[in-house]
Amino acid sequence: MNYKKSERIQKLIANYGNYSRREVEKLILAKKVFKNSQLVKIGDFATVDDKIVINNEKIIFNLKHDYFILNKPKGYICSRIDPKNRSVISLINNYKKRNLFTIGRLDVNTTGLIIVTTDGNLKKIVEDPTSKIKKVYLVWLQKKITSNDLKILQKGVKLDDGYLTRPIEKIKIINNNEKILIKMTITEGKKNQIKRMFDALDNKVINLKRIEIGHIKLGAIKLKEYRKLNKQEIYQMLSVKIN
Repeated sequence: MNYKKSERIQKLIANYGNYSRREVEKLILAKKVFKNSQLVKIGDFATVDDKIVINNEKIIFNLKHDYFILNKPKGYICSRIDPKNRSVISLINNYKKRNLFTIGRLDVNTTGLIIVTTDGNLKKIVEDPTSKIKKVYLVWLQKKITSNDLKILQKGVKLDDGYLTRPIEKIKIINNNEKILIKMTITEGKKNQIKRMFDALDNKVINLKRIEIGHIKLGAIKLKEYRKLNKQEIYQMLSVKIN
């Protein structure tokens, strides 16, 4: 990545600093952001070589990113800040000293693989549907899967807002008796997409667990636990060089 590239200040700080883009925009409007001693306006550009001060504190750009894979438990959310201290980021040691955020959000009742990082560029790549990075889930359902359900899933499901999902990349029925369990792979990430897909099929998701993003697998990591990812694992997940 070209760290010397000129970018909009709020984007630059969100990628390498200690604030989110929204937080920076609010502070700019409050006239609390300065670049090289000049008051910043929305839309101004900067590089990491510029002296940027927010609330009388100089921004120290973090050009070396952190990457973690974490097993998210139920009851935690993927927001950076939560007054009820339910942020999954709080499970990372010294999280308050890092500008961490999640990639691939999971709702409060969904468990499994979440990537936590300081790399805003990686987040954009993974969450961009054109990247077609696979996400693998285990899905426990209320009712049995029918052959007609499979046909619809393989063609694309029309959601409640009229959006037609992409065809399922891969689906495997693990158990279709008492505890209905399937394994499925998608390359999209619409909000609550899998739950909404089965709602459209007049079925209900009882439990949902993500076990893989790209080539990165959850493996034996226990709930609430995490490990660091290395750059090679990131490259393998994306099949592209990001840094």
